[in-house]
Amino acid sequence: MRRIFIFPFLVILFSTPALKGQNYQAFFTDSTMRVDYYHTGTAAEEIFSLDQVYLEGPWPGSKTRLLDSLHLGKYLARVYDVQTDQLLFSYSYNTVFGEWQTTSEAISGIKRTMHESVRFPFPRRAVKIVIASRDRKNIFSDHFTTVIEPDSRFVNRESKHFPFTVQKVLHNGDPARKVDLLILGDGYTQEEAQAFKDDVARFQKRLFSVTPFKERKEDFNVWAIHAVAKESGIDDPRAGVWKNNLLGTTYNSLDLQRYVLTTENRMLRDVASMAPYDALYIIFNAPGYGGGGIYNWYSTCYAGESKNIPEWWSLYVFVHEFGHSFGGLGDEYYTSDVAYNEFYPAGVEPVDPNLTALLDKDNLKWKHLVQPGTPLPTPWGKAGYDSLSLQLRLSAADYFKNAARMDSIRTAIPVSRVGAYEGAGYASNGLYRPAIDCIMFSKNIVPFCPVCAEAIDRVIDTLVK
Repeated sequence: MRRIFIFPFLVILFSTPALKGQNYQAFFTDSTMRVDYYHTGTAAEEIFSLDQVYLEGPWPGSKTRLLDSLHLGKYLARVYDVQTDQLLFSYSYNTVFGEWQTTSEAISGIKRTMHESVRFPFPRRAVKIVIASRDRKNIFSDHFTTVIEPDSRFVNRESKHFPFTVQKVLHNGDPARKVDLLILGDGYTQEEAQAFKDDVARFQKRLFSVTPFKERKEDFNVWAIHAVAKESGIDDPRAGVWKNNLLGTTYNSLDLQRYVLTTENRMLRDVASMAPYDALYIIFNAPGYGGGGIYNWYSTCYAGESKNIPEWWSLYVFVHEFGHSFGGLGDEYYTSDVAYNEFYPAGVEPVDPNLTALLDKDNLKWKHLVQPGTPLPTPWGKAGYDSLSLQLRLSAADYFKNAARMDSIRTAIPVSRVGAYEGAGYASNGLYRPAIDCIMFSKNIVPFCPVCAEAIDRVIDTLVK
């Protein structure tokens, strides 16, 4: 009798022969397999347990680049052929649980369980799924293994039906040869369908006005699903506001008011399965400034208007958060409050392509973009910026009145001058960013710096080439 077997264990990551692109049809069908699991633990421990395996629609990802060459995430999912132990597929990603592990709650020993999913091409025969996690030194070790028989009765083949329409916002070709961005709306009622459509148009227009997305627009498809809500808006726990919204987005995620996430992963993935997607984006119908972005997981961005917040802020948030979830970029700012405790351990080089601990100046990860003679670290008038930032944090209402002064400090050095500027990754000292300014650094309508733009280009290439 064929069945799904589960073998949780902890071992050191090992390598096996890689699958060549032309062998895709030998090992995979054109459909998608989704494996749902529960992730439980504290800051110091984690346990994975299988929930359900699903057959979903056509595989939207590349059929030639099946192995992760970027390794930007905290987690690494690998798929092996059981008969030959050949590595067939892999990709890295981050999760809400991974971020939660750096919070005071997790560090204190409180346990939480979150629902997660991995997706890959549907296999033709038995495969072994392995999920590895990085430790605080960024070394991968395996935490979960299960063997899945694709023709098993334990694979759920039911079609998910929702009374929603998949909108084709931008179509440039076969999903397997394009980056498929799926935008989901949360907190929009049936009467607000046009508002959702207008917001999607506004955000995607902004995204493709920014380098490198502007130059790579033909490499994208954009889809949209209005997940109709019974009530307008989303949860705001600090304000005592609770809404019956389908996808479960909420302010105050990880106890940070502006951070908007959802832990309703099963519902999110069920709705998303209606369309092909490589990247997920949830825009939520609420006026309060907020959003979030987790690499290879999803982004969120507020879409409502507020008298106290300029309209361009939501456009900034949309692009900034997509830099996280799609490009694997880290936050370059260091003066804002965050929910994390030592998100980047001292003395460890971050995996983020736009952050460095500058432990080895001669092998700086973006060395090829640094002009000869540029000092490392690179001076930039940090003391003046820190002084003004402190004033603005004490009086947030003065932000826009003083924005010109902030800009004058940032623009004293051209954004195109790549170096190693101290202050990044929520740390004033010990972490460095590539440029004086970038949309990953400042809360402003500014471009991606050359290093961030190049990193995004690399991700696009893995999905379309």
